[in-house]
Amino acid sequence: MLSIRIRNELILLNLFVVIFIVAIIFFPPNVLRIVLALPFLLFFPGYTFMAAVFPRKDQLDIMDRIALSFGISIAVLPLVGLILNYSPWGIRLEPVLYSISSLIFAMSIIAWLRRRKLPQQDRFGTDFRLGLPRLPERSLPRVLSVVLIIAIL
Repeated sequence: MLSIRIRNELILLNLFVVIFIVAIIFFPPNVLRIVLALPFLLFFPGYTFMAAVFPRKDQLDIMDRIALSFGISIAVLPLVGLILNYSPWGIRLEPVLYSISSLIFAMSIIAWLRRRKLPQQDRFGTDFRLGLPRLPERSLPRVLSVVLIIAIL
């Protein structure tokens, strides 16, 4: 089974955010925009926040990290909307896009700074394994958690 280790997944996440901004600005509204907007709004703000708060790999299980990322994102978006509502820019596409992007970039920088202070073996990293994994019988709750997250989306 092929295994790929990404030491700093926040770089990929920020690259995706930049690609999303370019897609929103230069392309007309279509299905691709909606597909790209879902993780941008419902996952990335919470994930970067969780990465900033919990930089160590042993602080949270990966499933807890993913579930909390969705929850934090869903909690942060109304706060950003409330702040934008009382700002001179209002709630429009560009201010929402730029404010969420700024939040993601700021949390990524904080997470990177906090991870940099840790020894390499204690930093959170992501492993990607390509192939068909064998699921032990104890992993049924994790599989059900993933199915629940997909059903919520």
